[in-house]
Amino acid sequence: MRQSRPPLLRMQYIDRELRNTCYPNCSKVACFFEVSSKSIQRDIEYMRDVLNAPIDYDKKKKGYFYKQHWSFLASSFLNREEAAALIATKKVLSQYQGTPYYNEISSALDKVLQYLPTSNSENGIFDIYSFEQPASSQINTKNFAQLEEAIRTSRKVAITYHASSNQAETERTVHPYRLHFDQSTSTWYLIAYCELRQGIRTFAVNRIITLAPDASEFSIPESFSIEHYLEQTFDQCSGVEEHTIVIRFTPYQSQWIKEHRWHPTQQIEEHEDGSVTLNLNVAALDAVKRWVMRYGKEAEVLEPEELRELIRKEVKGMGEMYAMTELINRNKFEGNE
Repeated sequence: MRQSRPPLLRMQYIDRELRNTCYPNCSKVACFFEVSSKSIQRDIEYMRDVLNAPIDYDKKKKGYFYKQHWSFLASSFLNREEAAALIATKKVLSQYQGTPYYNEISSALDKVLQYLPTSNSENGIFDIYSFEQPASSQINTKNFAQLEEAIRTSRKVAITYHASSNQAETERTVHPYRLHFDQSTSTWYLIAYCELRQGIRTFAVNRIITLAPDASEFSIPESFSIEHYLEQTFDQCSGVEEHTIVIRFTPYQSQWIKEHRWHPTQQIEEHEDGSVTLNLNVAALDAVKRWVMRYGKEAEVLEPEELRELIRKEVKGMGEMYAMTELINRNKFEGNE
């Protein structure tokens, strides 16, 4: 039976044989792992020349031995910072759980981390750093894997999609271009051409209810650029016409705005009074409207007028809603007197 193993495990085996004074040689170890004797010779030379293992050869016993006590640690391949980085990577990787390559990457990291000494593999790094576990949306792993395969093979897929805007369910045939992970919302999206809407759309993968691969092939237009498409979107929403957005933030909110990257096209202008002006080029006015309104009176849209009007209507509607609620409560109070 073939004992295929990576060099690290071969060296661990050689180390065990040496410590047990079994006098291993290249031929015996090569036979056990079913590799060439030259491969084992390189392993031994690496242990001796790079890891400074005190290995010597006994001509009478026709095998290698340790001239003095020595401990083989897989962590010798990593310095302290590299080992800590791998441990942190394992933690950060958890947000991708459920995606096709999570198990493979996680398993690869585990194989390395298991050989680190306890002092490195415990929670030392987490005494210094903490990582927030994002509230990721649940993903149908079967759908995700099928989308990935459809992208690789340029095959169309038929989907049933639940839209968040109007809660409607629609059946569509799409040409999947790219799977995109949005860090701000911890959500996976599918960027695809939609035959129903006759244009490129962004679909939240977790809102794809059913998915069926189609035998029909498609080709991505040469004019399509994923980078340009993402530049036009805002909060994963896109539109038809690109707009120049100009928003002024008060001194109270300006520091927060300056500290973050809100969009690839953003430009920030600082003013003497401490306020800032944020300039963006996007094609999703409704998404920008929702984002601006979270800052209340600390943000004012200067351009375009169309976006200003959207916010005026929203504010007016909110005022009418709160006024009506206040009136109803007042009438209830007066009726109880």
